[in-house]
Amino acid sequence: MGDDTIAMTALALALAISAQQQATEPYRAHGTKPFWSLTIGNGRLRYEPAEGPPIDIPAPPQRSDQTSREYRSGRLSVSIFPGTACSDGTSDAHYADTIWVHLGEQEMRGCGGAALAPDDLTGTSWHFAEVAGEAVPLTGDLLRDDAYVIDFGADGFMGYGGCNRFSAAYSRSGDMLTAHAPWGSTVRRCADPVGSRERRLLQILTAPVRISLPDPNTLVLTGEHGTIRLQRTPEPRH
Repeated sequence: MGDDTIAMTALALALAISAQQQATEPYRAHGTKPFWSLTIGNGRLRYEPAEGPPIDIPAPPQRSDQTSREYRSGRLSVSIFPGTACSDGTSDAHYADTIWVHLGEQEMRGCGGAALAPDDLTGTSWHFAEVAGEAVPLTGDLLRDDAYVIDFGADGFMGYGGCNRFSAAYSRSGDMLTAHAPWGSTVRRCADPVGSRERRLLQILTAPVRISLPDPNTLVLTGEHGTIRLQRTPEPRH
């Protein structure tokens, strides 16, 4: 292999690594009492308090050990404890990491990383936003019984799929949810696309689905027949 080929290969590899780094999503964290947010990405560390100016500095070199990752500077220091699950205390959302932020003598704790599947769906209501890649129109009042909404109880759910009302018992095992027969459902026949969308929705729900929470207001159910994306309703329906 000639020098020119080696140089071109090295350049291509460097560009690929650079593109991969640029495509990496920033790391985000937040805390309460007082409220603050933190973003680490693109070589920057940005801390934003609820009141006062933000602090935006070049990200210090990362220091890591078996339990934490740290960024230390004269103005701001951040400790991330990966895998130490965290609740922000203001919602039922849980996150993968616990965060400590030191701003001078002040220490603040918060949550960061991926949102985890909720431990308990009881009492939550969600609007069907997307079924098997197809957007569901947001029409009408989400508090009405004929909205595209599913409500979770302690061991059962009920909902409306655009054509029929349905209900079933379910069980949880970790991040897996399994609906159990018998299902309750009305038997209206509806024209497409409403009817076909509902059939896909129910097909996905009748098999075990994996629960994930990309953010506190988004619920994703993924099963062998496809994915359902839901958005939290603005207030409890019951």
